[in-house]
Amino acid sequence: MPETLNIHERLYYRDRLREARYAALADAEGFGEICFALEALGLRVHGKQEALGKYREKIEKFARDSTALTHLVQALPSRFKSFRALFDIVLAARNDAMHTGAYARHATAAAIELCIGLEEGLMADPEGNDVARTVGNLMVTSPMTVEPWQAVAHARQLMLMHSFSFLPVRLGTSWRLLSELGLAKYLNGGERKTRLCESIESASGNGLELVFIEDAALLRPDMLVTDVLQKAQVQEGPMLWLVVEDRHPERLCGILTPFELM
Repeated sequence: MPETLNIHERLYYRDRLREARYAALADAEGFGEICFALEALGLRVHGKQEALGKYREKIEKFARDSTALTHLVQALPSRFKSFRALFDIVLAARNDAMHTGAYARHATAAAIELCIGLEEGLMADPEGNDVARTVGNLMVTSPMTVEPWQAVAHARQLMLMHSFSFLPVRLGTSWRLLSELGLAKYLNGGERKTRLCESIESASGNGLELVFIEDAALLRPDMLVTDVLQKAQVQEGPMLWLVVEDRHPERLCGILTPFELM
């Protein structure tokens, strides 16, 4: 099986690593998800199923295209670990049944750092050129949204479970963002039990503040990231862009935050 990945494969495995990293950030138990993502990538480039350790050499090829796993290791050795060092920590923890406490946190931190480096490496082609930095290539696909008819309690639960600052909701003909601050103000400004059971649409008419998104502020997958950043203004608080289909702005196909662009 060829070791070279096409652009679609690179994006797929990049997304698997990124999703696993987000899971580990939310919960140290997500360490296993990172291992599964590494094993999936290793299986693809190795060509046959083996233990994670057998995939190290093939996976390392992607690390060579990562600034964090090459240049920064040399320039800032007290802060950045090499691919081998991070991989060995993850491998040892993967094989250790006593993956708990401080050891678990250390292993998870190393796994997250390894993911960040490999994600960068996967976004470079075999010749070392950056994969096209378009919104579609860098956005988070399959974003979580809420529907107008769903209860405020449902939105609250999603925010608390996933540490979301915003949740997109389509109201009428426009996109809005339900923010953590807006929700906190609403739930503490009246009868909490009643407000939790209201639909988001009903709550929006009763004082729940939603951030209105103008159509001009919506992104399309084929937009260049450089153009998006050039027009963006630094603001207080979190930043979130909504990405919609070109001919169907009512269809949300992704979200983009500054985290994906750093």
